[in-house]
Formats: sequence, C-alpha cells, structure tokens
Amino acid sequence: MEFNIVKATLVDIPDILNIYYRVYKNDYPLSLGTNADEIKVALLCPDRYLWLIAKDPTNHNKSIGSIIFQIDKCSRTGKVMGVAVMPGYQGRGVAKLLIQKGTTQLLELEKDLDALYTTTRTVSVASQLMFLKNGYYSLGIFPNAHKIHSFETLTFMGYFRKNVLENRQYIYTISPKLKPLLKISNRILGKKRCIMQKKEETVSHTYDLKYSPIENDFEFILAPSFVKKRFQKTFPKEFRDKEFTPFEDPNLLIVATESDFELYAHLSHKDHYCAIIGTNQEIDELGTNNLKRLIFNMKDYGINYIEVLIRLDNDKTINCFLENQFLPSAICPAFKKEADQYMDFIFLSRTMQPLDFSGMQVSEHFKGYIDQYVKSWIDMHVSSLEVVGEKK
Repeated sequence: MEFNIVKATLVDIPDILNIYYRVYKNDYPLSLGTNADEIKVALLCPDRYLWLIAKDPTNHNKSIGSIIFQIDKCSRTGKVMGVAVMPGYQGRGVAKLLIQKGTTQLLELEKDLDALYTTTRTVSVASQLMFLKNGYYSLGIFPNAHKIHSFETLTFMGYFRKNVLENRQYIYTISPKLKPLLKISNRILGKKRCIMQKKEETVSHTYDLKYSPIENDFEFILAPSFVKKRFQKTFPKEFRDKEFTPFEDPNLLIVATESDFELYAHLSHKDHYCAIIGTNQEIDELGTNNLKRLIFNMKDYGINYIEVLIRLDNDKTINCFLENQFLPSAICPAFKKEADQYMDFIFLSRTMQPLDFSGMQVSEHFKGYIDQYVKSWIDMHVSSLEVVGEKK
C-alpha cells in the first residue's frame, strides 16, 4: 500500500494531537505534540522544523503518522523526534517512510545539514530497528535518562551526510576512560578516529583538580524567559562553548553565592532530567570541593540525571567531570565543523538513581555500549571499594 508523506500545516494540528494521544495516551514526554500552541509555533518556523505526516489515500486521506525534525542550521545538525504511527497502521512501514523521507530531504536534497541525531526508547526494540533500517548508526546509551513510568534508558543514534565521517578530525591522545566506548563506536562507524600511538610516544595529560578556599553555596533560578535572555546576552549568537547542546533552550540558571560562576542548563521537571548547556567560566575554576557540592545540590533540587556534551579533545573538562562520577555513555561524531573538518563530541552522564536495566529491550547494535557502561559503573562504584579489617 502506498502512503503519502507530506509537510504538516496548521490545518493538521487536530490530527497531530489525535495521533500522539492515540499512540501514547498521557505518557508522551514531549509537549511538542500535545500542546497545540507549541505545535503552531513549530509549523510556522520552517527554518527550524520540518514536520511530516503520513496520510492514507485509501481512507479519506486520514492522517496516520507523524515525525518532527528539529533543525539547527548554524551547527548544521538536526534532531529527529516524535515518531508516532496510529494503531492499526503500525508494522506496515509507515515509520520507516517518515524517517526516510525527512532524512533524504535534509541531508541529500537540501544539504543544509551534515548530521541527524535521535534517541529511542528501550521498552521495546521496534523504535530502534526503524532507525537502524534507515541507515542510522548506534552511538551509545543514556542510562536512567528519563522518567515515564519508571527511570528509563534511551539509545542514541545518528545519520551522516556522505563524506562527513571520513572528514572527522583525528584525536591522537585520549583519556584511558574513554577508550572502551570509542573502540566500540570505531567498530560500528567503520572509521578509526583515535590513533593509538606506540607506548613510548603516547602523551598522557593529567590535571590536578584544584581545591577552592572559597566555600560556595548555590542558588537555582528556574525561569525560562529570564534564563534564555541572560544566556543569549552572556553568550553571543556566534559563540560556541565547549559544552554545547543546540536543541535544548536553557531554562535553569545555577549561580554560586561567593563567586561569579554561572551554569546554564535545561531541566525537565517531569522526568528529573538535566542537560548542562554551558558555563560562564571553565568548570574546573569552581574547585573540586565546590563542584561536588554543586552536584549534591542538584540532586537535592530534584535532579536525578545529568548529562553534558563536551568536545573530544577537551581533556581538562572531560577529566573534571570523570573525577566527579560522570561516565562516558555516547559518542557524538561530526557534531561541529571547523574549517574543512568535523569535530567529535562525547556525552558524559551521571545518574543519581540505582542502575536498573531489567526489562530493557535493545538491538544487538547497543550491547557493546551497555556492557562497557556497566563495567565502567562497577569500576567506579564497586571495584574502587576499599575494605579494611584487622589483621589476624
């Protein structure tokens, strides 16, 4: 059966709301799909969103599926989300067509973007397979990232325009804690980016985390409009920080009481998820004691998961987060173009909840990422345990 894939318009808003309600009921985590005003704003911004819907020409052109492509032309990347197909039409290739149509249009026809990224749930393997069948690469996992019925792990995937992966910048030295994840991604992508030098030639960078004599407390300001305006004023449009997430608007500002340190983040109160977007000074300037206090304050504030996206060659910042119980969980290849090459980034994450992968369904493409994350978690939380007893 042939289905028609078309751009959504304002007249499709009732159908869009119906699709997401029929598919997810009240469990859909994004307001973009359940809030008519937000849908309208997105549909009126074709430079920032490509919204496609599938229609059945044999059933009065009924709207049967939806997908959203969020676009950031400045960073030349896009985010795929909101794939939904009406009951009765699932398993008939509708989702595959929606993904294929949007991916082809953005990366092969218009060529305004170099890469598309997406996350998928792990309550079933179906959503993962529909992207993998469209040529998306598995890039990692986000453990305990979102709370729906319980804390749920997401998978991370990407699709890249032709020749992009071949033109990534080489990284000659890398933190040993990152190598297991990068070896997995190198095998999956088929492109080796981290050159393992001979032992005697390897340069190892180590950084001693500073202790600050100033003991800071932290204040949390959750005010989306104010925080976004302050962020734009602090960081001009052309500014690209080393911790940079283009698809999340900052709505949370965390300020130190005894210094000028400011941290901008996106917080989802619904599922206790927090993405660090940027800081007004290097994170290590805060001091290791204050950074630990900041993280515990974030937990007390109700944040159960924190993630940060960092340039792969930014050893100093990566080391700072690794020393504060963040773990590498996903690679973000070709995330930023510099001159004629593309720079890889890496996701570091920290979950405040017990790690629980029971009931999770994943494609075999993600098994290596899960195994390495579990091993890293055990090494950090169990293997490092020192047991002291009396000598007999």
